[in-house]
Amino acid sequence: MSPAPLRRKRKTNSRSALRKYWWLVPVLAGVGFIFYTATGPKWSRARIDKPNGRPITGYVADFQKMSQEYARFYGRPLNNPEIEKGFEMANKGVLAKDYNNAIGFLEQVVKVAAIPLVFNNLGVLYAEMNDKSRAINAFREALARDLDYQPVRLNLERLKDVMALGADPVNRELEPNNSPELSNLMVPGKAVDGDIEASVNDIDFFRITTPPAPRDMIQIEITNRSTKLAPVLKIFDSDRRVTDWTKIVREPGASLAMTLAPPPNSTLYLQVSGYGSSAGAYSLIMRPFRAYDTFEPNDDIFNAPRIELGKSIGGGIMDAEDTDYFSFVSPRTGTVHFTLTNRSTTLIPALSTFSPDRRSSGFGPDVHTPGLNLRHTIEVQGNQTYFIQIWSQGNTTGDYSFIVE
Repeated sequence: MSPAPLRRKRKTNSRSALRKYWWLVPVLAGVGFIFYTATGPKWSRARIDKPNGRPITGYVADFQKMSQEYARFYGRPLNNPEIEKGFEMANKGVLAKDYNNAIGFLEQVVKVAAIPLVFNNLGVLYAEMNDKSRAINAFREALARDLDYQPVRLNLERLKDVMALGADPVNRELEPNNSPELSNLMVPGKAVDGDIEASVNDIDFFRITTPPAPRDMIQIEITNRSTKLAPVLKIFDSDRRVTDWTKIVREPGASLAMTLAPPPNSTLYLQVSGYGSSAGAYSLIMRPFRAYDTFEPNDDIFNAPRIELGKSIGGGIMDAEDTDYFSFVSPRTGTVHFTLTNRSTTLIPALSTFSPDRRSSGFGPDVHTPGLNLRHTIEVQGNQTYFIQIWSQGNTTGDYSFIVE
């Protein structure tokens, strides 16, 4: 009879333990849930952030390179978290082989950062999706900004079977191009041959991207290849609105040239037509002048380069919109002397001064005659940074040098 009571005793002890420690099961379940909540999403994010993939050959995923290229083409830092996030999300899409979403993100990025690197990445993705037309257009956009852009050149060589038509900007007009939407893309410094046909009341549109920063003077020239054509040039901005830059030649056989200074890395549409009913062949080219000085871009106080006291500095006012900022550190409390020597017979110089907090502190003396020099004395505190602005009166232009001592 002894075995039976022993069995009953074990059951009784087991039930007592369950009653005593009933709370342990929900506690363990809660701890497990908390652990999953704390760590599970991280595992999920890790799988998204570092999927089992690698970038496509020819795709540039380095945001630092993208940021540096943006500064080079626009002349200012990127400083746009949304664009950085879009670029990052595109990279994640590439790693996950989700190319459609990656393209969508880059198409938003390129609206703000229209630089060769982003166009190159779009070209690579379009090619991966077997969209040859858009791949060619994207690579062509990159080359229109930098004809020797190495990543694109390497991709075109690698994809030469896909890119059979080539991606270089045109050197010969391709019809139809009678509207901004159908513009032929051309590159600075490379001529494009065209023809205004008499029988169809022809007009030709071309699209250019201005050179990267700093802002430069450019010349757009139509060389007449006909004795009958009297060329007309109209320029439209990136929103396809006509600008004040229009030139008409009424003499058949004459050529045409126009000089302007648009913002860097901006889009312009060029419309070429014949005055009256004139028609004939022509050649069109856009040439950068490289008219900016070595301190550009310094068109605002936040990009004012620091100069050395007692050293002569050379600069120039390129056009009515140009202005030059500089900064210097005062060696002591007292006065410093500013002397501008005019290197031009056209420039009427003007000077503004700014305190260390970048607030206006005054102006130099008025100069009313082109070609004259300018002198000014500034009160300073020791070891403080001061700013000066050199600009022109009366929309005048020209070179100068100055010294602060």
